[in-house]
Amino acid sequence: MHLGIMNIIEKRDYIHNHLSQANEQVIDEMFEKLKSAVAKELTLQGKLISRAKQAEEDIRSGNVYSREEIEQKTNNIG
Repeated sequence: MHLGIMNIIEKRDYIHNHLSQANEQVIDEMFEKLKSAVAKELTLQGKLISRAKQAEEDIRSGNVYSREEIEQKTNNIG
């Protein structure tokens, strides 16, 4: 396996196969990075779900603009 150019599956396999050889410092660093990435992803996911629910509520309540209204509002900015 060429270590220079690896796809995501190859990288995951490489990490999985060599994880037991990593020292505690490397494991701690990887853990913190992964934990941070997962937290960011969950936060983003929560925001997107919230926006989707708000959009659905806006549609149900009729709080929407036509394309023409949006274009008119954006053309008048500035």
